[in-house]
Amino acid sequence: MRTIMLVMLRQPVAQGLMYKLGDLSGDHPHVRVFHELDYANAEYTANSNTADVALIEAAETGEYDVFYCLALCARLRASACKLLLLCPEQDEASVSAAVEAKQNDLIEDFVFYDASIDYLISKLLSI
Repeated sequence: MRTIMLVMLRQPVAQGLMYKLGDLSGDHPHVRVFHELDYANAEYTANSNTADVALIEAAETGEYDVFYCLALCARLRASACKLLLLCPEQDEASVSAAVEAKQNDLIEDFVFYDASIDYLISKLLSI
């Protein structure tokens, strides 16, 4: 069974992903998905749930920006968790940091905020 952790503030997106990936939809019976709203708890939650994949949302403003999230990714990488970063496409610093993180194998890939739920699911399942 694949275990996917969502670390994000956008609750409608998290709920949509959880519904589509969860047992309620029946589409992906071999996937367990959970949401961690508190970024400070993400490392503990990933380890205690043995997350295989994590989708980390980098906030456009505030404490959980792309640099905070990339530091979190570095800590999660130690537990062999595969990482997908969700970042704003309008912020050049975020895009540059995401590209560099992918080139340095800190993350598997990144997607922009405007990605559809179905696209996010395909990325999460393909990692």
